[in-house]
Amino acid sequence: MTDLRPLHDWSGPPATLTLWCPSAASIESAKRAPVSPALPSYEQEQHLRAFRACEQRQEAMARLLVVVWDEPGRCDLRAMTHVVTAHLRRHDTYHSWFEERGKAIVRHVLTDPAAIQMECSTLGEVSAEDWQKHIIATPTPFAWDCFRFGILQRTNGFTCFASIDHLHGDATLIAFLMTEIRLAYRAVLDGETPLQFGRPGSYLDYCTSQRQRAAVTTLSDPEVEQWIAFLHRNSGRMPSFALPLGVMEDRYQAEYVHIDIFDDDAMAAFESACHASGARAIGGLLACAALTEREMTGRSRYSVVTPTTTRISPQAFRTTGWCVGVVPIDFEVQELTFSELALIAQRNFDERLCLANVPIELVLELAAGLPAVRSVATGGVMLSYMDANVPPLSAHIAREWHEANGRVYINQGMAAQVALWLFRTQRGLSLTVAYPANATARASMHRYVKAFAGACRRAADAVMATQAHVGLSL
Repeated sequence: MTDLRPLHDWSGPPATLTLWCPSAASIESAKRAPVSPALPSYEQEQHLRAFRACEQRQEAMARLLVVVWDEPGRCDLRAMTHVVTAHLRRHDTYHSWFEERGKAIVRHVLTDPAAIQMECSTLGEVSAEDWQKHIIATPTPFAWDCFRFGILQRTNGFTCFASIDHLHGDATLIAFLMTEIRLAYRAVLDGETPLQFGRPGSYLDYCTSQRQRAAVTTLSDPEVEQWIAFLHRNSGRMPSFALPLGVMEDRYQAEYVHIDIFDDDAMAAFESACHASGARAIGGLLACAALTEREMTGRSRYSVVTPTTTRISPQAFRTTGWCVGVVPIDFEVQELTFSELALIAQRNFDERLCLANVPIELVLELAAGLPAVRSVATGGVMLSYMDANVPPLSAHIAREWHEANGRVYINQGMAAQVALWLFRTQRGLSLTVAYPANATARASMHRYVKAFAGACRRAADAVMATQAHVGLSL
């Protein structure tokens, strides 16, 4: 079960590398692209400023989403060139690049998507380490072409990959990106009409709408008041991780640990335990995290933020771009059981889901000067749950992801928070954690991961034991 891992974990025998990059004419067209009235989204602006801060300190930034999958046979380079070019023309987030003008960041937009043309270059045989270097060399988010596509050709098949700066994508679209390219490639080879995903939405429209909502948001709005109350309960900042991390800074070099928690049968049992409590998987996982903190530190209140997509319509789910907000979660743990906590956590999540539409950066702008909120509310801890089986086209995407051995890699670099990524596919549930690269944090995180996995497994085991008992009774 390999779903989300750090890039340096990539391994494999030598293979012939082919990369797709924009043509020289495409790059010239992008340079001439006019300034657009559409500002970057809050997510994009924060990402660009964080990148610049890292660059000034001569630090690497964890910024790349690397989607990888396998295909049989020998790649038809001409067909893949057509497919990759069509993908970039289809999604308008790729039509933008950004420029600093004083303290502002402005967007340039290509007026004619047909000006985008990808070209392939076969670079010869490379090792796993060489491939990683090519991925890390993906241009920075201030470059228009901060994306790369490629293949690793072997005698018995080839591995496809897309390396895309986080500026243009989020975790929600990882599996969809693979499926779109994979099915379009097959259709070109077979001379058939590709699967009709439907027309994607516009990420430019998303950015404009977000800024329009922000312009009329005030401190007195209920969502802003809830955000500020949440920060106040956490000493004016994001929630802190429960165990010692060995650093006080909000930014640090990250390292990673990855484990497989469940196979698919055990994950189904865990979901049954959640449903019996009146919760969904996210509620159960939050309950397990709360139980873990109580077990390890005696904390009587659990607090975390969890990201969620801000997409709503089917068309929005076909839109490549960064459409994510975070939901602030906190609740009393006391001596409550898994079932009780799962229901409380689920209600907490559901009731505060609307807060994801209010960017934390906007809240900090509005709250500047308030004694209850620190000027920089970064850092803290995030728990993310991704399910590859959710809509749209969930059956198609889950099957394609599983059949193609889909997985995701993230490059190593500076991080601003402890991050727990839970990834559910047809293979089961896996966990990848990012934490500060030092001995204190490493010891804390390995203890935490073991305890968290144990809490999850106890919930699933209770259901499986009951099912086994019923089976024996019958």
